[in-house]
Amino acid sequence: MVSPNRIQKIVREVIQESELPRTLLARDAELSRAALEAWVVGARTPQSESVEQLANGLMRRANQLQHLAVRLLVLREQMNESGDQA
Repeated sequence: MVSPNRIQKIVREVIQESELPRTLLARDAELSRAALEAWVVGARTPQSESVEQLANGLMRRANQLQHLAVRLLVLREQMNESGDQA
C-alpha cells in the first residue's frame, strides 16, 4: 500500500512540474480546480481514480501538443522544399 504522504507528494510534484495553469489542468483531467488545489496544499489525498484522471488529462494534453508540433515541422519542411525562408 502506498502511503497518503507519498501519494500527496508525487501528485503535488506532477501538478507543479506540469507548469500548466491549474484551471486548464483540471479541465483536461475532468476534475475540479478545488480538488487540485487541495492536493497541492496537502488538505486532501486523491483517490486512485482521480490519479488516473490526472494522468489521462496530462496524456491528452501531451498528445495535442505533439500533434501541433508535427504540424509545424511539416510546414517547415514544405517551406524548405519551396525555398521559402520567411
